[in-house]
Amino acid sequence: MPLVTIVMRTYERPIFLARALASVCRQTFSDWELVVVNNGGAPQPVDHLVHMARQSHPSADIRVIHLSDRVGMEEASNTALRNSSSEFFVIHDDDDSWKPVFLEIAVDAVQRHVSASAVVTGVVRVHETFRNDRVWPVENEMFPLSQERLTLPGMIGRNTFPPIAAVFRRSVLDKVGMFDSSLPVLGDWEFNLRALTVGEFVFLPERLANYHTRTSDSDVAAGNSIIVGQNLHHEVKKQLQQRWDSEPWEEGISKGEKSRQMFAAMEADEATQQAHEHVRLRQQRTVGARVRRAVGVLVAPRRLLHGVVRRVRLRVGR
Repeated sequence: MPLVTIVMRTYERPIFLARALASVCRQTFSDWELVVVNNGGAPQPVDHLVHMARQSHPSADIRVIHLSDRVGMEEASNTALRNSSSEFFVIHDDDDSWKPVFLEIAVDAVQRHVSASAVVTGVVRVHETFRNDRVWPVENEMFPLSQERLTLPGMIGRNTFPPIAAVFRRSVLDKVGMFDSSLPVLGDWEFNLRALTVGEFVFLPERLANYHTRTSDSDVAAGNSIIVGQNLHHEVKKQLQQRWDSEPWEEGISKGEKSRQMFAAMEADEATQQAHEHVRLRQQRTVGARVRRAVGVLVAPRRLLHGVVRRVRLRVGR
């Protein structure tokens, strides 16, 4: 039995799937199995890419489950988990990637923290453009994450990390249940909150996970679910908060009300940070302009001299 099960859901995105398969096969840690769930897509492209991955990495333990009909992301994850057995599991979306040492470091940490539900590493958000079957990075952003954001109070307002960053203990499933297959989105957030009730999430600051999102000028079919489906995320969040209105949180406040309060606080905090960043950039541009003017004076002293002489002549002429 492998120590780690890696769950990879995919649907009609061969370019991303090829990158994700390479991300797994390049891991320095080798005691894993990869279960690819082809969520209602054509079987041939998936089988071809998996065959290529096996040829390149003969020791790789890769299985494919072809679903005849497309199901939700959470049910696809549950299908893979029901058809596997391991001490730990990871959800590796087909458009994300890992640094080669991700599993080595994260699995070691979750083994050492025996009471933890999960270990979560630092994340780099990769903004990329996908057009005409080509993908290229545009900008990297340091994803904001901390130990505080991995607590119940820190996460009740909204999910604070992508699945690619976390290694879970499988025994958590026995305690809190599987992913909620009724949710079209935000199933990872809802599961994370349940998992936190039976064990902490340990944060490893090293940025070992890459969370890839597409720019607005990318082909629509390649869009990240969060970016493309913002309205759906908003609606499902409201539904979850209404569901939680019947669950107590603290001193007369329901879990749903606490979620609304914390979400509003996070939004306000981010707005303040964005305003400060806008001021900082404006000041930076102002300082840059002054420096360029000063440099211009240094490299063109004759221009300065001519200016002084011209002003003196004007004053004398008066």
